Amino acid sequence: RTRALLQQLPPQDCDERFCPDLAEEERRQLRAFSARRRREALGQGLACPVPGPCHGCPCKKCGRRLNKGDPGISASRLGDQFWHPSCFSCHFCHQPLVDLIYFQQDGRIYCGRHHAELFRPRCASCDQLIFMEECIEAEGRRWHLEHFCCLECDVPLRGQRYVMTSGRPCCRSCFESLFAEPCQACGDPIGADSEEATHQGLRWHARAACFCCSRCRQPLRGQPLVCRRGRLFCSETCSLGRDASSTTSDSSDSAFTSAPSPDS
Repeated sequence: RTRALLQQLPPQDCDERFCPDLAEEERRQLRAFSARRRREALGQGLACPVPGPCHGCPCKKCGRRLNKGDPGISASRLGDQFWHPSCFSCHFCHQPLVDLIYFQQDGRIYCGRHHAELFRPRCASCDQLIFMEECIEAEGRRWHLEHFCCLECDVPLRGQRYVMTSGRPCCRSCFESLFAEPCQACGDPIGADSEEATHQGLRWHARAACFCCSRCRQPLRGQPLVCRRGRLFCSETCSLGRDASSTTSDSSDSAFTSAPSPDS
């Protein structure tokens, strides 16, 4: 319960004591933002039997009928509306609201986290709301300017080339030394700026010298191919000429289109 409560109601969204690095103007904005939300949107649902006058009313979320005496949840900020207890959940994340604490916006109920994010972006690094005029946006997420750093070496990446790894930015040097996949042909890492080709979960440099037939060296990019024991061939003939004694085959012919390596 405590973990769910902290997830749904992040203390840093309403109390500057949990945000020690904020500048004074950001602190002022956080105080005003928090006060406005408490005043205009915060409420706590009431668990009670559905009263007689509301007999037959539809659940606000699922629309199913609620009868007199059924367990229900009411939310005073939304008038004479009732929910099934299991339906009283955040409109965004669909998680049941801990202790029935909700924030309302445009007739919908939210947990505190996702209500706050309707109005302010959240830093993907520190999980605090961003009150600065500028922030960095990448891959659909946002960061404080000073928090957009390499996940391994912490070098600032603002204005620099980077690669996203598991949703976090990584400088090119760290990516190539720690995360880059080796080419099946030459064994060298496939760097951030290198185009790669993939097939059956294996990777090659997309250049003709690597992504080519293992026997005749014909480039295979955009061409049908046969894969046998992790080696590529331009045709069944080349594959059999390379391994004529094999009686079993895990080969497959497929039209192939290379995929670019991840980059910013």
